[in-house]
Amino acid sequence: MAAKTPIQSRIWSYKVDDCDVEDRDALLRFRARSESWSELLRGDPAHSISSQFNDMLWQDAAWRMANEARRYAQEDGPNASVAPILGAMLDRGYVAGQVIAIGRLLERSNPRQPQRGVVSLRRIVDEVRAHRDLFTREIFVCQDGLPYDWEAARERDVAAWMAKHDPNEGVQMQWLPTQGPDGWMTAEQQHKLFDMLSQTDPQVRSRTDRLGDAVLDRLDGMLDDQVFTDVLALRNKTIAHAADTFSRAQAAGLRQGLNLEEFARAHYLLLGVLQAVSAGLLYGEWRGSAVPVPQHDQFAHLASVFVPDGRIKELRAYWHQHCDERDGWLSAAYDDAMPKTWPLDAHHARDLNEVGRLIQPVWRP
Repeated sequence: MAAKTPIQSRIWSYKVDDCDVEDRDALLRFRARSESWSELLRGDPAHSISSQFNDMLWQDAAWRMANEARRYAQEDGPNASVAPILGAMLDRGYVAGQVIAIGRLLERSNPRQPQRGVVSLRRIVDEVRAHRDLFTREIFVCQDGLPYDWEAARERDVAAWMAKHDPNEGVQMQWLPTQGPDGWMTAEQQHKLFDMLSQTDPQVRSRTDRLGDAVLDRLDGMLDDQVFTDVLALRNKTIAHAADTFSRAQAAGLRQGLNLEEFARAHYLLLGVLQAVSAGLLYGEWRGSAVPVPQHDQFAHLASVFVPDGRIKELRAYWHQHCDERDGWLSAAYDDAMPKTWPLDAHHARDLNEVGRLIQPVWRP
């Protein structure tokens, strides 16, 4: 079968009319949803799920590298890597950053309140469940031009090859098509994948087979893991909000922090859901590298002294200057916050202009 004319699309190569699908209306709706999910996964310029993973896993790797460097001080002697002021800043920033990053990927998005819509992994899983009726076998396999009957397509391909080649010529090879109506091998793989997703025996396949509960329940279970309960409680009660004593008491088992193994488990589960959604359910990209590939030398200047000895005196002076300035704010800002005179009565109305001048806040840098 000759391939149809491809169309210009960021996702699709073939028109709906060129797809081996009986329910074209459902395919149109599926494509619209897939384009929306693709935008959330990779297209959103500010907060795509892919970029969220990039930032989360890069910062995790960077902190773990710095933490490993601190271990060397036990054998090599103290250096800037174990400076308390830097260590506290690194550790607090790491925990807060990871808790916020993980929490963002878990946020729910209410379709009835689009003005509060968020880009998250949980949103895609929820929306796939809400529109699971669009995930039929024929749409899953043939959404972009692949043949539903892959065996017939293979027979055509073999017959065409035999017509062009002499079997007595010895070992020969050819490229197999992976797209369009001749992409029988890809179609075969899609059928096998949907057998698993729909929990269907391959011997009783039907175009109307639908996505089963097992895969969606499994994804929900991964996103409901206890580690995420702990992360969200820490975010809501400690990091993002300063919850009071009563509020903190409402969170059963509220933790003061998480250990590295728990952060690693959170990343593991999120990566699993990402791959299952992107490459499994949506037949999209397979993420090839968890941690982004460095575009520069990530170890640049790490072997250099953080501050030369001769500069420590200057840093001490800067520290004291900074603290003295902030101490001055305690009185200056208090003066700006407090009224400068008692309430006026009618007899003092003529002095309003003068009083107005007196109570104007004055910024003291």
